[in-house]
Amino acid sequence: MKTAEIRGDIISNDLKWIYDWLEWESTCPNDIKKVIEALEDGEELRVTVNSGGGDVFAGQEIYTLLRKSKNSVAEIDSLAGSAAGVAAMGAAQVLISPVAMIMIHNVSMSGRMSGDYHLYEKNANALKEMNATMAQSYSEKSGKSVNEILEIMDRETWLTANQAVEMGFADEILGADIQITNSYSGLRLTEEIKQRVLQEKAETDENEKLKNELICDLDMYGV
Repeated sequence: MKTAEIRGDIISNDLKWIYDWLEWESTCPNDIKKVIEALEDGEELRVTVNSGGGDVFAGQEIYTLLRKSKNSVAEIDSLAGSAAGVAAMGAAQVLISPVAMIMIHNVSMSGRMSGDYHLYEKNANALKEMNATMAQSYSEKSGKSVNEILEIMDRETWLTANQAVEMGFADEILGADIQITNSYSGLRLTEEIKQRVLQEKAETDENEKLKNELICDLDMYGV
């Protein structure tokens, strides 16, 4: 058996190095993919989940990876919110701690946006389409119709362990006594922080370059 974790913000592969630089807990699809690729034939994969969600497409990619792996078990320790809940639904079996929760809601769009009503209508339609794809993952797991799931999403629904099992989003309640240590939150990585990290990294790289050049000069003169 091999293990993997879905913790912190769910992010794209491209942003992983920034989160690592900031020492922020995060999960990208490649984190899960690497573990899956190391599995032997028939070997079980255990994925512990404690995340408020994050990037929709990254969550969907993790869902697909788990679904393809066949012999996977998701263990929800504390929270499987939003995109993390979608990712967990890809596992062949979903176990949930008695003190954990699943949070299901509509897809949202963050960041600055400007334009006329055509642009806003276009984005609204795109969000509705993404809601439908998210709903499909919950529908496949629970057996509920997509329309039923969309209604649940529209209400921003928080499910206890018992409710999650009753509604078909989890298969079994874990017996372990695990304390909740996380709550739902959005992505912490703003564009401002991203640019600051890029600048700091560039400065660090430049300093390292100057350091190496100085060492070469010292070696040249026998210092």
